[in-house]
Amino acid sequence: MKYCFFVNRLVYSVLLLILFSCTNTENNQIDFDETLKITDSLSQFNYEKSINILDSLQSNLKGLTPQQYALILFKKGEIYYVNDLFLEAINTHKKAKDLFINLNDNYNTTRSLITLSAANLRFNNLEKAQEFALEALKNASSLKDKRLLAKANNLLFQLHFTLKDYPKALEYIKKADNIFTNQNDTTSVIAIKSNIAGIYLKQKEYNKALLAYQEALELGKNIKSPQTIVKLLNNIGYTYIETEQYASAAKFLQAAISVNKNISVINGAPYKGLGFTYFLNNDFVTAKAYYKKAIEIFEQNKDTPQQIQILDKLITIAIRTNKPEEALAYQEKRDALQIKQHTKETERLLHFSTVKYKAKEKEAELLFLKQISAKNRLLYGSLVAALLLLLVLLGAYLYITKLKAANKASELEQSLLRMQMNPHFIFNTLAAIQNITLEKDPVKSSNYIAKFAKLIRQNFDYVRKEEISLEREINMISNYIETQQLRFDYAFKYILNVAENCDVKSLKVPPMLLQPFLENAIEYGLKEKKDGGILELNITKENTKLCFVIKDNGVGRSHQSKTKKSKELHATDVFKERLKLRKKGEEKSFKIQDLYSENNEAIGTKIIFKINIV
Repeated sequence: MKYCFFVNRLVYSVLLLILFSCTNTENNQIDFDETLKITDSLSQFNYEKSINILDSLQSNLKGLTPQQYALILFKKGEIYYVNDLFLEAINTHKKAKDLFINLNDNYNTTRSLITLSAANLRFNNLEKAQEFALEALKNASSLKDKRLLAKANNLLFQLHFTLKDYPKALEYIKKADNIFTNQNDTTSVIAIKSNIAGIYLKQKEYNKALLAYQEALELGKNIKSPQTIVKLLNNIGYTYIETEQYASAAKFLQAAISVNKNISVINGAPYKGLGFTYFLNNDFVTAKAYYKKAIEIFEQNKDTPQQIQILDKLITIAIRTNKPEEALAYQEKRDALQIKQHTKETERLLHFSTVKYKAKEKEAELLFLKQISAKNRLLYGSLVAALLLLLVLLGAYLYITKLKAANKASELEQSLLRMQMNPHFIFNTLAAIQNITLEKDPVKSSNYIAKFAKLIRQNFDYVRKEEISLEREINMISNYIETQQLRFDYAFKYILNVAENCDVKSLKVPPMLLQPFLENAIEYGLKEKKDGGILELNITKENTKLCFVIKDNGVGRSHQSKTKKSKELHATDVFKERLKLRKKGEEKSFKIQDLYSENNEAIGTKIIFKINIV
């Protein structure tokens, strides 16, 4: 009896332990699934918090399985992607993909491949995007998963659309269309038909494009998505503009505005389209009104390219309606935005750099001066008529003088930046770095990428400053010379001599003062020498002046002048204009000396100038 009792108690204990273990495992799975759902809801609004939640789940969940770990990485990659952090998305999804492959999870492997392709496509890495998309297409076919198959076809459509291979793009998107139509996924079908219409627009087959948009519009009425309806109405309106059916275009664009008003959404696209429609009909008053409404919306959305396009049209309208002052104001605003947009493009091209070129600073300064001038005019408003007239004239004269000086300074800054950052120099340097990379010297390649990125950052950081320390100027030109030596395979030597009485940390100089002359010495003097080139910079201090001597043993100015472009603004002219703006008479100290041998042969060039340091 005692033995049976003991056995029964043992069996009962084991059953309880198993039941507790199963319950705990189920709770863990519930907690895991619920946490993933929470991150889904946060991913587009607070991605950092979503990532932190996933990190905490990974650290704190007891008995985390390899499958769960892989799913956490997958979810992180998706969060990075929807927040435009494409490099992070690529790195994370690579790890997730490898884990899913080890787990023989073909479904989630394919999902990771799809995001990897999409992220590489957004990162403009087209070869990798195609590789991942084709692999995803193969997996989806073997799985017979229509949704994954449609997504893979859609990615291949985007790839070929980017490559402007429109027939191939149309082939892939039609395959995706057939799959989604069979699955009754209305939202996806609408997006695909819009893509099909986009291809027809590129091929200038406007009737087919309109038909595809109309089909999408009919489907959109069934899903009750006003945002989708607005987008389709806009697209149809713009297509009618292409076909010069302006009345129909206006009808659909006005409908888009009405739908937006009903759902309290602000969208600049239909206003821009209506502006263009009336512009083409030479109704400049109506066109201007719509354009101004559109640009107000795009300013709120910080959509610079759209603002530039609209300002181009407003400039044209102002010129055609004989309003030169208004045209000039639009042009100044447009130029400032263009500078800002160009800076963004440069940052995108050199993605390893963190350069932020603040093109709006000068506009803020000019606006401040204008406000001060307006206040001053109000203060003098109570004076007698004669004094008021005199002060208004004087104020206008001073304002115009300041504006001209500011514009001149801005032009010089742009000219200087163009000389420092000409595409020929950038692409040759990148090509040299690429060669080092191909030679499998990653440390050397990394060092030069860092130097080049630092040089780009210095150029954009310093160009807007009036003065920097001599130490920073020397560091920048040394970085520049090292980059040039890389380009020309160290065909010349660089010698820097700084006098002991020069306190490089406290002495101030105008930024980017020396680089144009060093560049001239390299490009037009030392470039022609196969070896033995010497570039020498001497800096000394004489009382209240800082003296610079730049000397090279190149081919000389006689040969140099034959290679220069006649229309290109000479570095010397920009240099002198910068010194003139300082109003210290420093430009008078500038001298260029041609160096000759005893046989009267050109053996280089010497440049001498001085600047005041008090």
